[in-house]
Amino acid sequence: MRRLPLNRAWAALGRRSLDRAQPASGRRPLAGTWPVLPLLLLALAALVAVVGILAAPSPTDARRIGDTVHDFAAALQERRGEAACALLTPTAQAATAARTGTLGCAATVRSFGLGFNAASLRATRVVGVTVVGDRAAITGEQILGPDGKPFGRAIALERIDDRWRVAALS
Repeated sequence: MRRLPLNRAWAALGRRSLDRAQPASGRRPLAGTWPVLPLLLLALAALVAVVGILAAPSPTDARRIGDTVHDFAAALQERRGEAACALLTPTAQAATAARTGTLGCAATVRSFGLGFNAASLRATRVVGVTVVGDRAAITGEQILGPDGKPFGRAIALERIDDRWRVAALS
């Protein structure tokens, strides 16, 4: 057996293996797929991304209720009457307006608030919600302040037009 230098041996082996791999037509099997293959891979990646976005879980009722409570507290703290009243049920809006007798809900919230420290509610986190149909209740112990102590006031909510709204604070 004749010994070839290492680089020639590899070259000879490579030529033989390529010669055996070529079909009878003389073309390599993947020669015509170059422009198509990357586009197919790109389309597959886009499909996976779209399916991933569509399959993402929607927010739970508890999450949406917590967001409503925090949005309501922010609107109260900033004295944005229209935004706060939009997060109240119609019954709660009427009760808020009836407090003064002459002002509407938004003017009452802008002028007087609702009689509690909205900043403390805004800084809380909702840790539990009881949902029954289109009604939800959060007890004072299910709302914790930044120090971990219960907020102390209960909040009742109702789902109206697929949005949660504050029905009462007690």
